[in-house]
Amino acid sequence: MLKLANTLRSGLLTRNVRTLAPTVNPAEQQQVQAVLPDKLYSSIELEYRAHDKAVLKSYTTFLQQVCQNLEITQGRVEVLPYIRWVQPALRSKFVHKKYKLHYETRTHISKLEILNVTGSTASTFLEYIERNIPEGVGMRVGFTELQPLPLTIQN
Repeated sequence: MLKLANTLRSGLLTRNVRTLAPTVNPAEQQQVQAVLPDKLYSSIELEYRAHDKAVLKSYTTFLQQVCQNLEITQGRVEVLPYIRWVQPALRSKFVHKKYKLHYETRTHISKLEILNVTGSTASTFLEYIERNIPEGVGMRVGFTELQPLPLTIQN
């Protein structure tokens, strides 16, 4: 019984697994990359939100420094009015309706605009700033892509 288990185990461990990965010639790969142009974005709008105003201001400074160091054209920085959410709750479970608590949250919002960026630069920039986003900050990204006119309009 032990011999059978050892042979099964050794057979399972030494089994070769082959994958079908296509081999690509480096010359063909460069040709494919030359055919596909990089995307162009006229603007990328970053909207980020947090409950703490100081964290939001610090992250804005970080984004501005990243734009300056990577030589990315930065547009306007806009601080939007905060969103206030109030939830009333009773102090006791069942009675004493006039004794209420009010729970309030404020969400501060800022927007930053990045101008005239290629697709590869945009993806690198966004990956870097998303990896370094502080805890409690949410981000929404909007792209405005430049595209050529369709042939029917060009003619």
